[in-house]
Amino acid sequence: MKSWVVAGSIIIGLVGVSGCSRRDADRARTESREAQDKVQRQLEVTREKLREDLKRADAQTREDLDKARDQVRHALSQSERDAEKARDRLRDRVDNDSHQ
Repeated sequence: MKSWVVAGSIIIGLVGVSGCSRRDADRARTESREAQDKVQRQLEVTREKLREDLKRADAQTREDLDKARDQVRHALSQSERDAEKARDRLRDRVDNDSHQ
């Protein structure tokens, strides 16, 4: 009889321990899933912020290139006007020298 009580106590103890282990495993799985979901959300937020930063940087770069292009065009136009004025002055000087 005493051996039956001991055997029954061991069986009840093992069932109780396996129930705790199952609950611990379920809780660990749930926590792992929640942690994975949280990391995934953080990754998506970071990815979206990066996209926005890249869009802003791209827009700024395009704006800077447009300004630089306008400055080069302006400098080229000014240089062409200056060259034309210099040619005109040279022609005037040559014409004045040939008439004298």
